[in-house]
Amino acid sequence: MSSIHLRGLTRTFPGASRAALDGLELEVTAGEIVSLVGPSGCGKSTTLRLVAGLDRPDAGDVLIDGRSVVGVPPQERDVAMVFQGFALYPHMRVRDILGFPLRMRRVPAPERERAVERAAKLLGLTGLLDRRPAQLSGGEQQRVAMGRAIVRRPRVFLFDEPLSNLDAALRAELRVELARLLRELDATALYVTHDQVEAMTLSHRIAVLRAGRLEQLGSPREIYERPASTFVASFFGAPPMNLLSGRWDGERLRAGTLQWTPPSDGRFPAAEAAVTVGFRPEHVRLVSGAVPAPPPGGSLASADLPVTSLETLGAETHVSLACGDHVVRARAGGFLNVAPGDVLRVEVPWDALRLFAEDSGHAL
Repeated sequence: MSSIHLRGLTRTFPGASRAALDGLELEVTAGEIVSLVGPSGCGKSTTLRLVAGLDRPDAGDVLIDGRSVVGVPPQERDVAMVFQGFALYPHMRVRDILGFPLRMRRVPAPERERAVERAAKLLGLTGLLDRRPAQLSGGEQQRVAMGRAIVRRPRVFLFDEPLSNLDAALRAELRVELARLLRELDATALYVTHDQVEAMTLSHRIAVLRAGRLEQLGSPREIYERPASTFVASFFGAPPMNLLSGRWDGERLRAGTLQWTPPSDGRFPAAEAAVTVGFRPEHVRLVSGAVPAPPPGGSLASADLPVTSLETLGAETHVSLACGDHVVRARAGGFLNVAPGDVLRVEVPWDALRLFAEDSGHAL
């Protein structure tokens, strides 16, 4: 497999008020899977199109194995792209669809048939080779679309939300299969998705894009546990990270009705400062019943907060609580015997906090 290097990639579409991509820098090593995530319009699909050769950048460069491919026709880049739509020829059998890219390359029939059989076995399509697309389920059609890309063993795979047209259960099933398949092939891939679970499951690293720029690049764990900005913190996680406006007064950190006396670790200036305090819902401890209130401050913030809403999901319950002008979300295991209006003791340890500058939103 091959490496991909995007250098200062810029693309502005005619009539647009801002660039779809604005100096994007990204390197994907050989055999690495990098997911591109971000809100609609952030430049994910534009990036794929520029790598595939379906569009041309206004500035910057696309290198595959250190060689610039800007200006190289798509068919000469040895890149395979799997789209959101299956795009299968309705009159062809699965066998012919899988072998079509090889037939276009004039690969001899015996070699072509062996490659089709290998891809079909890999994707569980062996018993479906003589069917046509109309005789296949949605999941089977997506497997065929992926097989058509796999059969030619390209240097680079590009996936543009390939599972988004499937129902939730089938998407979860194919997500696991696709992760296994890409690792078995030792594939180099750029994978565009809106689904953060897909990104966390499939990727070696995740690139979070915002308005055509790279907001953060890191492993799934780094993105989740150490978001570089409030944007990344709020984008990843379900429920997302709690973000509360806070104030450091030189001795204590206050956010809503919560307050901490942090250890002397140099994270705060001597003077007062406005900060955004972030913590994940799973780090919020809920205490019900009559319990003595701990002293204010210290490394554990505690407050009695009213429940505003609940989402009961079976394996866990998401609880929303009013905290001054803010809402604090907590994740608790199983079912909770509480209702809106009940008051629960909330405890948040100092070690669970992620702190951001209030003006820029960047992590401290």
